[in-house]
Amino acid sequence: MKAFARSLALTLIGWCAALLPADREPWAAAMKAEADVIEDGSAALSFAFGCIWGSIKDRIFTWTFAARSVRLATIGGMLALSLLAALMTKRMIDAHAQSALVFGLTSVLFAAAALWSYLRGPMALVQTACLVIPIYTLAYAFVSSGHGMTGGWVDVRLYQALAIEGIVIWATLLMGAAFMLRVDTLPNTKRM
Repeated sequence: MKAFARSLALTLIGWCAALLPADREPWAAAMKAEADVIEDGSAALSFAFGCIWGSIKDRIFTWTFAARSVRLATIGGMLALSLLAALMTKRMIDAHAQSALVFGLTSVLFAAAALWSYLRGPMALVQTACLVIPIYTLAYAFVSSGHGMTGGWVDVRLYQALAIEGIVIWATLLMGAAFMLRVDTLPNTKRM
């Protein structure tokens, strides 16, 4: 049993070394050397788990990792919003065509912004947000003024809520993009 625990510990230490960034090579070598010296299997396993925890923290708690996580979250969030708006469009198309049109355009907007952000990076997200936030603000002002609300465009509260949601969502995406752009200016070795 002790031989298995020691073997498992050495395997885990090898995984730790692979998990660490390249600039942490001396630390990985030191972990391997120390694990080779520990004779007790359970002590070696305990040491290996501590090394895994340290390696994960060292790999995750970097600004680069945080920026990548924010980028994936923004793209994933925009795709989820696009899918949700598309589902709402499908459900509303027969009941209220004007609202379905608004949800359909919202779906296309979020899908296009997700694709554009994926292809062009955070600056594309900043550009899109800076274009869309004023549009949502003007839409809110237009809907709240009562102009053009005759005929099928009667659900004023729905459109006000959609405009406010759009402003909040795009402002949040703008802050995430600003964070990603800021992280790009930091040195790669900077840790949180």
